[in-house]
Formats: sequence, C-alpha cells, structure tokens
Amino acid sequence: MRLGLVLCLLSGAVLGAGPHGTSAQHASPAPPARMARTLVATTVPDSVLTDQDGRRFAFRDLRGKAVLVSFVYTSCPDVCPVMFHVVTEVQKRVQAEGHGDVASVFVTTDPEIDSPEVLKTFAVRRSVDFSATTLLTGKPDELQAVWSAFGVKVKRLGRGLVDHSPLTVLIDTRGVMRYRYLGGFPQAEIVAADVRNVLKNRATK
Repeated sequence: MRLGLVLCLLSGAVLGAGPHGTSAQHASPAPPARMARTLVATTVPDSVLTDQDGRRFAFRDLRGKAVLVSFVYTSCPDVCPVMFHVVTEVQKRVQAEGHGDVASVFVTTDPEIDSPEVLKTFAVRRSVDFSATTLLTGKPDELQAVWSAFGVKVKRLGRGLVDHSPLTVLIDTRGVMRYRYLGGFPQAEIVAADVRNVLKNRATK
C-alpha cells in the first residue's frame, strides 16, 4: 500500500485534530492544515537525553546518518500516532531503497508519563525496528533545552494531555538541520525525497 494512501486513511480517522497535537472540540472536524516545509541550516545542539532502554543518548551519536526527529507523546489521542507512522514508514522506505543510513528519533513532550518503559512499550506495539529508531525522554530541564533548541512549544493541559508544536525535522549526516516540517500530517513523499537528497549530497562530497 502506498504511503499516501496510508496517510489518507490515518488522517481520515483523526477527528477534530487541533494544530498542536491535541483534539479541538468542534461540532464538525476541520480539514487538516497542509504541512509547512522550511529549508534551514542550523547545527543541532549536542544534547543528551535517555532512550527507551534507559541509556544516555546524544544526537552526535547519529552523525553519518540522515535523521528524522519528531516530537510526540504516547498518550496523544490524534495527531502524534499519524506523525509516528509517517516518519517510521519514510525511514523504512528510503532504507529499503538502498540510499543509505536513515534513523528516526522521537522526543517526548510529556516526560511525566513517558518513561523509558512506556516509550518502549509504545514502540514494541508498533513493531519498531530499534536498530534504526530511538525514542527519547529525560528530565524536564533536559527536554526543555531540546524543545527550545528545535523551536518546539509545549504546554501541559492536564495529565496525559499536552499541546505542542507538531514538528518534524530532517538532520543531515553532519549534524545540521536542513528541513523543518510543521504540521501533524507530514507529506510522506516530500519528506522521503528530502531524505534521499540529503543522503545523495553526502555521497557526492
């Protein structure tokens, strides 16, 4: 099944999704906003967080790979599962095409609930390949530093409910952020093409 069809099916199941990863309360659902794609050139901070196995993880550990980083939380009722699905599917597709190493990283916006154990259970239920996918949590101040560095706004509305920027970014093999995708419904074909280009540029240097 093509990624575009999968995304349409998933998007159709999201009722009343708000712009920042929570459910808007409306009588009838509004159509999802299109993904906003921005070209950037920002060095990723050398931040350290904790992965789903309780190990310390540094973004520099993924140098040499194209990396998709998305900000989600496991109890999100609508947008985050779509973002998670699209990012992991893009990563698997490009990797299967033989273009090079692609990793996906998911940073929680709800450390109160998303412990390493919760993150791992969430990923296992989705048959994640842990050799290429990492889920991250950390202390509130550690996460706040990462959110700020990537430009993610996070507001806790209640236990298990967080309003946050629906952001995914693409980092090149040298640790430089190249694209920002803002919106809870990333366009898989566009993101995949950007990943291929990042890997192609690495190969020609």
